[in-house]
Amino acid sequence: MANLLLCGLLLLMLIGGVLIFEATTREQETAAQQLAARIFGYWLAGGLLLFSVLRMMRALFSHLATMLLPPLVLISSLALSM
Repeated sequence: MANLLLCGLLLLMLIGGVLIFEATTREQETAAQQLAARIFGYWLAGGLLLFSVLRMMRALFSHLATMLLPPLVLISSLALSM
């Protein structure tokens, strides 16, 4: 039952149904961007550290690919469309 609730919560978060927050001022938007960057950095560094310590090289490279490639593709596609 707990797994079902967790999956439902993750699905709602995925589609934006939970934790709805809209920045109304420039300061709030900047703070939200800084928090998102900090969370992303911690997640990236934590995965790199964990997989390096455990000597899981395939997981390390998969983590790098899934963390770095999608933002790079998105940024480059936006830059090329301008």
